[in-house]
Amino acid sequence: MKVAHILLVHKDPPQVARLIRSLCHPNVDCWVHVDKKSNIEDFRKVLAMKKVFLIQPRLRVDWGCFNTVDAMIFAMSTVLKAETKYDYVNFLSGQDYPLQPADTFLSFLEINTGSQLMGNRPLEESNENIIRFKKHYFNYYSSPVIRLSEKFINKVLPNRTFPYPHEIRKGSQWMALSRNAVSYILKFVADNPRYLNYFKTVHIPDEFFFQTILYNSPFKDTIRNPNLHYIDWSEGKKNPKLLTIEDYNKLVSSNLFFARKFDPKVNASILDALDERILHRANVSSEA
Repeated sequence: MKVAHILLVHKDPPQVARLIRSLCHPNVDCWVHVDKKSNIEDFRKVLAMKKVFLIQPRLRVDWGCFNTVDAMIFAMSTVLKAETKYDYVNFLSGQDYPLQPADTFLSFLEINTGSQLMGNRPLEESNENIIRFKKHYFNYYSSPVIRLSEKFINKVLPNRTFPYPHEIRKGSQWMALSRNAVSYILKFVADNPRYLNYFKTVHIPDEFFFQTILYNSPFKDTIRNPNLHYIDWSEGKKNPKLLTIEDYNKLVSSNLFFARKFDPKVNASILDALDERILHRANVSSEA
């Protein structure tokens, strides 16, 4: 089982390096996409690590925008063209961390070979989802004039009509997909420019784009809906809660494979505890 972890990162190179060390395994490579807004020189030590590859050219990535989807598509394409023929592609952010040893995750993928481990929920589960999908959002632009124009357009125009007879599905962008499913996504994207154009004005499109493609494809029956990540949304904000040592018992009892978000500047002891008690390793924060 060969796995490519695709890391979408934009800050804190030491934290990214620590994450990569925690993922280390002979059958695993880490492909890193560094946001174009970030200074690549800050990541030189990260990119010099063993079994780490830079995805380039780098793209700008903004929260809630279609350029997140662009970066994910380009990363998939880059990884599939690599010399190593990966069985699975797994997406992570730079603020994720594993909750179980790499061997355990690879064994899980081996047992579930051919499955797509991704969110798969109906659009209609909330009115917020419907609004995000059917209204016009110009997230690439942040000027007050654009925001007012967006508000006016959505007030006077009817909801948009999706130009495909697809059932819309929703899930997290943090997913593990088989090589065959990734190949299917890339071909669908190349053959369906209308699909891309519609999503360019969807709010947070990465939560609908890939999920909808696979749910309306021959891969539908291979989709499993386990949440591989522990994420705490209890604070009711647009970003999840930062996890600390106080969350340790919940993390280790979750039986999940990854968690987010972490920030060593806020609380490094939780990562130390995960290294020692779950990954059965000493503190890896300063390893060469």
